[in-house]
Amino acid sequence: MAAVSAPTKHIASNKKPNPGPASSGIFIKEARIRHFRCLRSVDVELDPLTVIIGQNNSGKTSFLNALFAAIGAGQRIISNDDIFLNKSEVSAPKTRAVAIDILIRPTDDQGRIADVFPQGSAWLELWGLGVVQDKDDRDLVAIRTTFKWNAVNGEYVLERRFLKDWQADSAKWEDSKPVEKVSPVSAPQIEPLALYLLDAKRDIADDLRARSSFWGKMVEEHGLTPEDVKRIEDELSDINEDIVKSSDIFTHIQSHLRDFHETLSCDEDSIAITPLARHLRDLARGMDVVLATRGAPPFPLHQQGMGTRSLGTFFTFWAFTTWRQKQARSGAVHPLTALEEPETHLHPQAQRALFRQIKKMPGQRIISTHSPYICGQAEIGQMRHFSKQGEETIVCRNEIGTGAARLTVEDLRKIDRQVMNTRGDLLFARALVFFEGETEEQALPDFAEKYWKKHPNDLGYSFIGVQGHGNYLPFLRMAESFKIPWFIFSDGEDATITSVNHALTAIGQNLIPNNPRVIILPDCKDFEAYLVSDASKDLLIAAIIEHETRTPQRAQELKLEWAAKSEPDQLTAILGKLKAKKTQYGSRIGRILPVPTPLEELFKKIDTELAPPKPITKTV
Repeated sequence: MAAVSAPTKHIASNKKPNPGPASSGIFIKEARIRHFRCLRSVDVELDPLTVIIGQNNSGKTSFLNALFAAIGAGQRIISNDDIFLNKSEVSAPKTRAVAIDILIRPTDDQGRIADVFPQGSAWLELWGLGVVQDKDDRDLVAIRTTFKWNAVNGEYVLERRFLKDWQADSAKWEDSKPVEKVSPVSAPQIEPLALYLLDAKRDIADDLRARSSFWGKMVEEHGLTPEDVKRIEDELSDINEDIVKSSDIFTHIQSHLRDFHETLSCDEDSIAITPLARHLRDLARGMDVVLATRGAPPFPLHQQGMGTRSLGTFFTFWAFTTWRQKQARSGAVHPLTALEEPETHLHPQAQRALFRQIKKMPGQRIISTHSPYICGQAEIGQMRHFSKQGEETIVCRNEIGTGAARLTVEDLRKIDRQVMNTRGDLLFARALVFFEGETEEQALPDFAEKYWKKHPNDLGYSFIGVQGHGNYLPFLRMAESFKIPWFIFSDGEDATITSVNHALTAIGQNLIPNNPRVIILPDCKDFEAYLVSDASKDLLIAAIIEHETRTPQRAQELKLEWAAKSEPDQLTAILGKLKAKKTQYGSRIGRILPVPTPLEELFKKIDTELAPPKPITKTV
């Protein structure tokens, strides 16, 4: 019996896949990609809406292009540049092939994954013997697309085959073999689930003129009868003739153009100006879309800003996919769309509004994004985090765990509310530094810039205040799930240490003081108390006086008042000021004080963990 992976303990597995308002009858559950660009070996489980996140050049676009190469609507040509390359290789060996496997499951009328395709299913008729069973006798369809080098043709040649199983262990993917005595998967067998990809370079101004665009494909199929076409084209000819006769300049130009017959072998009346397209097949070239914003006159979309033009392409794309679904000649059609960076050129509110529109689209949707505003609206269970390790991509998703460590509905709600809704930007960081208070939030980036001689944003590091020592856990769970390196800079009070240890226990990490990623301030002090010392008091008093004075006379009075205090009273007064006005003094502390020793220790740990590997020196 064929092997297939058991239900994976992921967030998404708690929810019933719902590919759209009406189920298509199938659900694409997983994609496995081998040797495509930086995707040496990645396995990506898909949801009804899958949100791909990660830094630039982490493999997000490569994943979308790999899926398009496998089951995309249109021809895909693979070149040598698309083959995975080890860092020690100058070029990929010709024996290395690209393989892209997809797992398809049947669904019921409500879009829930079912055990079998029902009798009379259009998918059964379409795929026939390509439908196989796993070890639990559940139906599945597995399709492998390969691109292998053909020395005779001098190019990579595509082949699609049905597989007779789906290996539970993805490391054994090569053990899955094609179904015997079944022909390669044909284009008509792929077309009903073909992926339509909208890339980041979209522009409605270009689409309106290109016949190969989604707009061009739709308007070319105008659906008019031959009788209607002839009637409309006759009317267009009459309109053209009327325009030319009514215009002195057009008449003048046309009289000179008719001299063509003296140079070319044609009749005198064979050339004419046509201000409007005379044939419906050419009408798309002159089409335009106009938009009038509130209180403004209408303007063509090609004269609008790039954000509006990008939106125009998106809604045209949506119209194309829904039209394709309506025109399906059989019951076998599964809307599958991918959008690369849908937020391009849009302001934050428009990004949020667009994502709400995407959630309304039918079928399965895959989007890649860099937008914290989109991430703030998505559920963490929908996200797949792409990151680079060396020359290859690693893909992670949020794990809900098992047993006592299993995340509850409330745990997931906290991650979405406390992390995703407020700090979606941290998903794109190279490293995360968590801390408790407001003073740290103001001061730590300045200390970091003083230490590294660069702002932490330039290094890809995010400094995150969790707003209280009891709030570390949702942030740590998110970072652990997506394998983003994290560090904690914590106050040293007993209650804080207890809270941090509780969070570390929940994610299965070593406790304080045996966790190298956690830096605790000594002597049970909080951050403000640690900063206030004999060594720093003069600098802090000067900063307080500068902040509290508006005239030289008042500054002199304050200097005398501070000088009259005893040293212990000075330290107590400074600490009171810093705690009373954390946001005001926190922004000054990092600029005027040297980097504290515990922070130096933290920054060295970050350097150690994130430092790039040293190059290997080969000896001859």
